Amino acid sequence: MAQLIADRRDVDFVLHEQIGLVDHEIFAEFNKKTVDLIVSEARNLAIKEILPTFKEGDEQGCTLENGKVTVPESFKRAWRLFCEGEWLAMCDDPEVGGQGMPRTVGTAALEYMVGANSAFMLYYGMTHGAAKLVEAFGDDTQKRLYMKNMFSGKWGGTMLLTEPEAGSDVGALTTTAEKTRTAPMPSKGPRFSSPQESMTCATISSTRCLPGSRELRPAQKASPCSWFPNIW
Repeated sequence: MAQLIADRRDVDFVLHEQIGLVDHEIFAEFNKKTVDLIVSEARNLAIKEILPTFKEGDEQGCTLENGKVTVPESFKRAWRLFCEGEWLAMCDDPEVGGQGMPRTVGTAALEYMVGANSAFMLYYGMTHGAAKLVEAFGDDTQKRLYMKNMFSGKWGGTMLLTEPEAGSDVGALTTTAEKTRTAPMPSKGPRFSSPQESMTCATISSTRCLPGSRELRPAQKASPCSWFPNIW
């Protein structure tokens, strides 16, 4: 049978013999014992909880009912344990809810989890990516509101990059965003249901859309990106 996830000896070789521990004061607490413990816990989670979702994910898949998309039941338990273990923001700043790990250690942990079920781990990737969008472009109020909730997994994140009638044709987008006193909000266009909504309290969607004012719309080579919460 093919090896579905990374071999532990290979991971240890890369971390400790090929690359070595990160020699920097901000990572002083991540000694070999700590790193090995992190990798072991990531491997256990991947094998015991995430890998079993692979088969059900293929057999059951997501379901669409009354306009809502729901993930397989096994995904919900795996997501809860993944978030309880604080794996969602391993390498991010502790001030915004991260663990502050070296990137090499976080990558080793993700090697097991993505190998166990890459489809399941896309929910991690979308949530983390949407939170990093807030970190890069949000103001202090938005960062305080969104980032810890997203890095904890309480709120999810996703990307809505296209529309049924548009495909890769940016100029064919119809969703528009009108600026309010607090944030841009969608005024019209297709609305999407994300499977993430069935595992989290809220979903923050990063969406390609056009400014509501035609005068503000760029040439049809690109489109702005806004994020829309389904909290309110």
